[in-house]
Amino acid sequence: MNKLQLTEQLAAKLGITHSEAERMLNTLINLIYEQLRSGDKVNISGFGQFSVSHRASRIGVNPRNPSQKITIPELNTPKFKAGEAFKAAVKLR
Repeated sequence: MNKLQLTEQLAAKLGITHSEAERMLNTLINLIYEQLRSGDKVNISGFGQFSVSHRASRIGVNPRNPSQKITIPELNTPKFKAGEAFKAAVKLR
């Protein structure tokens, strides 16, 4: 399922227009982005937790020239940890 299909199903289930459903989904996604950018976690009870994990810079190996060492820069990366209810729902296939 892609974003278009998700908004279509959201609109059908809520009895709203496709554009309203798309706006709702985009707003939710943007709220999550904003919270993560500010360093906060987003916890949706039963669904899961979005957070940001910091990776420190480190020394690596250039894959094109294995004898050459390179510095891999520090990086913030998004993480998602599924909640127990979400895990249980997926297991019930």
